[in-house]
Amino acid sequence: MWLLRRIFRIAWTEKKTNEEVLRLAETDRSLLRLIRKRQMEFFGQINRHDGLEKLMLHGKVEGRRARGRKRQTFMNSLSRFINTSNKSLSKLEILRQTEDRKAWKSLIVDVCTKPDT
Repeated sequence: MWLLRRIFRIAWTEKKTNEEVLRLAETDRSLLRLIRKRQMEFFGQINRHDGLEKLMLHGKVEGRRARGRKRQTFMNSLSRFINTSNKSLSKLEILRQTEDRKAWKSLIVDVCTKPDT
């Protein structure tokens, strides 16, 4: 957004919303969609292989839990993103989907092409 505001020479005192700037540039927010798509591709790749990365993503590392608020895990973040994109899948169903590459790729395309993502 900062770059677009600089290109169109919009001062911060003009109080234009991000939506107005995006309309002026005739574009949409695609960076978040790209990041989520790459995260989902990475998760599918890691989940198909057994290794330390898979253990860490699933949070099955031994040791004591830290004090305070529970940290947001990558898996929780990913499942919440998938479920807000009009696909209600449990974590177990998401894990099963990653085993089949074609099904996982089609899920990525379905989730990342939604207009609200």
